[in-house]
Amino acid sequence: MNLTALINRATLSAKNGARKLRTLQIQLLGGDIRESVEHFEPYGFTSEPHVGAEAIGLALGGDRDQTLAVVVTDRRYRPTDLKDGEVCVFDDLGRKVYLSRDGIRVEGVASPVTVSTSASVTVDAPLTKCTGNLEVGGNIVAKGDIKDKGG
Repeated sequence: MNLTALINRATLSAKNGARKLRTLQIQLLGGDIRESVEHFEPYGFTSEPHVGAEAIGLALGGDRDQTLAVVVTDRRYRPTDLKDGEVCVFDDLGRKVYLSRDGIRVEGVASPVTVSTSASVTVDAPLTKCTGNLEVGGNIVAKGDIKDKGG
């Protein structure tokens, strides 16, 4: 069987993310349009790609009517400054969760970053810094000394 009949590059032309398994409309190389192509994503990860993103389609048994999308990427927004071994979750607005060689950074750009839980949040570090103003909506309990104005 010819591998070019099994594996195809494609461009995303429409999508339906409201289903349990997203479906795509893709245009394969050569202009062939495939409708209702199921998009398989790794467990625990999902995204809503833009029209114009690129995909890899696998035609089961070489039958293009049985095409699945196994990878969807968008080179327009992919960060290109990562070092070997680094990982980055990113979006089209430049927001990132970046596991870098220098540490873990959450970059919200100009967007709020919210941590929400009905349980507690623990920061276990020898020093916690806040460079902006701090607003507390509840009580403050200090188990050590409190100093103000750097003293």
